[in-house]
Amino acid sequence: MAFRKYSRKPLPTPAQSRRQSRVVESAWRHLGEAAPVIAFLNTRHESLDGQPLQLAIESEEGLERVEALLTQLTLQA
Repeated sequence: MAFRKYSRKPLPTPAQSRRQSRVVESAWRHLGEAAPVIAFLNTRHESLDGQPLQLAIESEEGLERVEALLTQLTLQA
């Protein structure tokens, strides 16, 4: 029988899970491939002053800022 270590990290709230799902879907829609999506979501962006994935999960405002940046980046390409 396998046992898992107890994690003290709290589970995400339903709102956090929804925002995470939405930002990942948005990144896929705008960037289209796994490598750019992963890099975008996990790389600190100066214009956001943080990592897009973390900002989007934290608040609705963060999610909106990340989606606006994605739109701006794809319009520039």
